[in-house]
Parts: sequence; structure tokens; C-alpha cells
Amino acid sequence: MNSETMPAENSETIWAPMLWGQEHYWFLYFDVPAYGATRDCVKITRPWRLDADVADEAVLSALSALVHRYESLRTNFLLAETGTPGQAVRPPWPVTFDLRTEGDASDISSVTERLAARPFDPAWDRPARFALIREPGGAAWVVAAAIHSAIDGQSWLVLERSFHALIEAGHDDVPLPDARQPREQAELDHSAERARYRERVRTYWRDRYRSIPQGMFPDFRPAPVGHFEGFTPPSPYERVTLKSLRLALAAERLAAERRIAPGMVYLAAFGTALAALSGSDRCVVSMDTANRADPMLSSAVGCFFQPALVVFDVAAADTSESLLTKVFRSVVAAQRFARYSSLEMIEERARAGHERGMSLRIGVTYNYFAVARPEIDTEAPALVGSVTDDFVIEKIPIDWQDNSADLYLAVETGEDGVTLSMHGHTSVTDGDRIVRALHGIGTLVSGWADGTVPMMAPLGQVQDRLALPRRQFGRGWVQVDHAWADTEACTALLAGLPGVTAAGVFAEAGEDGRPRLVAYAAGEVTPTGLRTQLAAALVSNPSLVLPHRFVVCSDAPVHPTPQAWAEAGVTAEGDGFPRRPTPPGTPREEALAAAVTARCPGLTADMATPYLPAGGRAALAPAVIDHLDEAGFTGIIPADLLGPLPLRAVAAKLSPTAPSRK
Repeated sequence: MNSETMPAENSETIWAPMLWGQEHYWFLYFDVPAYGATRDCVKITRPWRLDADVADEAVLSALSALVHRYESLRTNFLLAETGTPGQAVRPPWPVTFDLRTEGDASDISSVTERLAARPFDPAWDRPARFALIREPGGAAWVVAAAIHSAIDGQSWLVLERSFHALIEAGHDDVPLPDARQPREQAELDHSAERARYRERVRTYWRDRYRSIPQGMFPDFRPAPVGHFEGFTPPSPYERVTLKSLRLALAAERLAAERRIAPGMVYLAAFGTALAALSGSDRCVVSMDTANRADPMLSSAVGCFFQPALVVFDVAAADTSESLLTKVFRSVVAAQRFARYSSLEMIEERARAGHERGMSLRIGVTYNYFAVARPEIDTEAPALVGSVTDDFVIEKIPIDWQDNSADLYLAVETGEDGVTLSMHGHTSVTDGDRIVRALHGIGTLVSGWADGTVPMMAPLGQVQDRLALPRRQFGRGWVQVDHAWADTEACTALLAGLPGVTAAGVFAEAGEDGRPRLVAYAAGEVTPTGLRTQLAAALVSNPSLVLPHRFVVCSDAPVHPTPQAWAEAGVTAEGDGFPRRPTPPGTPREEALAAAVTARCPGLTADMATPYLPAGGRAALAPAVIDHLDEAGFTGIIPADLLGPLPLRAVAAKLSPTAPSRK
């Protein structure tokens, strides 16, 4: 145990279920971006300035008082023996500086980087570190780094206010606002009295997972990312910002007139651009929600925020008037159900994806931050000239090492205006298209505000007028189950399966009249074998949509038209789901089967079914990986177990552990 390690378990440790906002970041520690990358927690950092000449001892005393008052600063996150994620609140610990140096404000960035460089272990390490930069004869700065499971953005504001109050008082006996500890909130969330709410939340997310597109951008392909020994690949993102004072004033004016939040105005404009960029008329957006409406949480310190799932349609025939109304209603509903178990919703998403035959991806994120609000006089005349006259658009470097986002828009409003920052994954867009999208979003908001974009104009016409970049789908693409599917690519994959002599995939009307994918194949095959093997192709084809029905024909038609396949003789047909468990058949499959059954009691290792639909639990996926490592197999991360891949396809990714790692 080193100086940063929390005390061993003792009678003073308080155990509680993990707060739902903590689950997501705890799990990311195990789900590193790529196999072989170094495990580490997601971190969040802040500097605090000290103008007065405060002695080191006083600073340390104030920081130690924060650790004593706020349980989150002395909490570890780990899996209990029951297999349930939990938090362990440890006794208070005396703060020491991890780093102390002489310097000035220009050194904050380098000190922050050094402070956060060493990995955090969420189960054992103290969740926060502190450094001090002292300018000879002048100001000083405290730099704090914490794991995100312990701290969210609003918590930093609470901590900074408390820290300065303690410094100013010069003692620890400073009254602070009443606030609920994360442990107490977790116990409340898991209580019997909240059971009905938990079920309503599950129903909301389940319904959305069963009706959203496979992904907003079917072209998305993950890039190699992560921090490796001596090597970090280039970021797979391009970033552009738009800054404007007039745009901020226009958005505030429109929001005041319509009695909605300015963030909803920008989101509606973003949705208009997103529908054009993606080619989908159903927008799915993840939006962070503070989850602090309860007065007892407004001054709490912990990780309470969670992404809300906002879903709304943007049809070409819709109007801006109807879109703003839909966005408002969708955001209200999403925020109502934004307190949930992240791990349980991972399980719901995997089950829905398995049923629908697709790897569901929520790759679009939107966030609105109001650091300050410009003063708006709704009775004042409009500004002279176009709002777009002061748009400043720039391409900005970015160093994100993940594949979490297809497209991300952050809107930050301050006294000097608004900044729209958008970055997109290079597999789905580029800097030039982002420039056009941001200019279109800004022009649309300003047009709504000054009336140059009529509220009743069809959105299809508005998108064309703004010259928003459009995604055009070529031959063979069809929209089924709210997702775009490439039938030609699916046909090629199907035709390449063992035993298949010819194949065709087409969209046909189902019993409910809606289009469904139907796969036809000739050869010595079965519907279950076809679906299982095709599902394995999701490893390298993440946007693949599996057919809803598989038809095995006695012979392939001479002319492979949809009508000819439909008239061919049928030897077997069905949805392709296995009717009985498929046992392991190779050493790698046997190793995976042994790992999942050992770590997930009661699970039947069905090689034709994904881990979660087979009965696995998201929280136990890291333990399955550890079991495989102990058995001498590597090559997968927990995310490989949490999608629609059958266990057979997951096992195929395994490889023996290198001798140097045993």
C-alpha cells in the first residue's frame, strides 16, 4: 500500500450500492479503448486561485476539511462479493500535496498533466490528488485531479466555494449548506419506495431502444485509439468552433418569446442539421443532465449527472414550429427518466439490439452550458445588419482518444456571446462539412429570431436553403425498423458464408405493412446457422442490420430478382434465432464458456447467443475478462461482451496470452 492507497477495510468503512451516476465511469476503467492499453479512470481537473499569502499548512488543513465533509473524496468503487457494484466510504485522510512547485499561471497546464498522469485504481486509490503552485511573493494555485466517478462539473463549483470559505475563516468549523451524500442518494435510489419509478425508467429506455436507428451514421467505423507504451495514435476527430455575440442575443430573444430554454432552441437547430447530415428522419441525441433538481443535491459533491436519451423526428414536411414543440416535449420526457442504472440500461440496449439484429449505437451528443447569460431586452429593436455578420468559424485541434462520438455539439453561452463547438469522427464527416453544418445552425437560429426563416416553412426546404450537407444513400440501401440497411453489403456477406451457393437480401412488407429485411439463400444451410454466422460479421461490420427472416431455397433462381427469389421452392424458413443452446466446439470457445459460467452463476453458455441475452450481467463482464486472463487468454475487452456478438464470435477474437504477460 502506498501513500495514495486508501486504508484497508475496517469497521469505519461504510458500504452502499453504487450511485447510478458513478456506474458509468467506474465501468470505463475496465473498458479501455483497446486491448493492451493501460487501464485508468476518467479524470476531471480544476485549478483554484489563492490571491492571499496563505501558508501551506492552512491550504492542507482546508483540503483535509473538504475530504472530511464530503464522502465522495474518500470513496472507492468496486464490485462486492455479491457481484453488485458498490461504493466504500473510507475514513477521512490527511491531505498532502502530490506535487508542490514554484511557478505561475502558465504552469497550471503542465502541473495538471503531471498530477493526472499516473493511473487511478478506483478500488484502492484515493479518488483525489492535489498540487500547489506558488508564485514567489505572489499568488498561488491549488490544482486538483479526481476520478470522474467521484466528481462532476457542478461538484467542482461546490468544492471551490467551500474551500475558499474554509481558507477565509482560518478554521474547520465553517457552516456549509445541507446536502445529501452520494451514498445516501444511492440508498434512496435503490429503496423500495422508488421501485415504481425504476420500472417507469426501464420502460422508457426499453421503448426507445426498440425504436431508434441502429446508429445516426451507418458509415461509422472505430479507429485505433488509446495510450500505449510509447505510442498514441492520432485522434480520429476534427473540430470546428463558431463564436458570435449576435447569435447568443438572437437565441435568448427567441427562447424568451417562446418561453423555453435557450438550449432547446440550439438543439432544434442541431436536429435540423443532424437529419440532413445523417440522412435519418429520427434523431437520437445523448444530452447530459445534472440530476440536481432535488434541493438536497444542489450543493452536493459527487457524480450525479447522467446522459438523457432525447429522441425526436425531423421529417422534410415538418415545420420549425412543430419541431420546436417536439424538441421541448422530448427533452422534458428524457430528463424525467435521466436517473437510471447505467449498467442495467447497457443490458436493455444489448437485448433490444439482439432482438432487432443490430448493434445499437448512440453516437451523437449535445450539451448546453450557460456560464453566464447576455442581457436581453425583448422590446428593443432588432440589431442592424445580419446576425451572421459576426460569425467567427475556426478549425481547432483536438486530442480525443476514443470512439465514443460520431458527432458532438457543445454550446456554451457567456457574457461575451456563444461558442458552438462541434467535433465529428472522421469516418462519418470532415472539417469542411462541420463548417457548413455550424454555419447552417447559426443561420437557422438567427433566422427564427428575426423572421427570415418562416416558422411554417417545411424543414426540407429550410435545409436546402441553408445548404446543409446531406447524406445520400445509394443503390441497395433501404430504411427498415428506423435504420438504414445496405442490402447489397448484406447479400455479399450472406453469399460468402460456408454452404451458401447463392443469396439475396431484400426489403419486403411485413404483416403490419412495414418493410422488413428478408434473406434468401440456396445451399446446405439452416435459418439458425445463417443468422448465427451473419451475426459474427458484426465484428467488422458494426452497422450491419441482420435480416428479420431467413428463407432457405432448394435452388437459386436463374435471374436473382426479388420476385424470382420469392417464387423459389422453400426448404426451411424462420427468424434464425436458436431453439436450443449451442455448446462450445473449440478451445477458445471452451475457455470463454468456462469463464462466463464461472463468473455468472446460472448462465448457460450458448455459443449462438450474445453474453447479455444469454443471462450475463454487465457488471460481471470485467470479471469474465480477468478469468480469461488467468486461464491464459487475452484479446477482448468488456465491450466485446456487451453487444450483439454471439459468444462464438467473441471467442474467435481470443488469443493465447503472450509469454511475457503470463
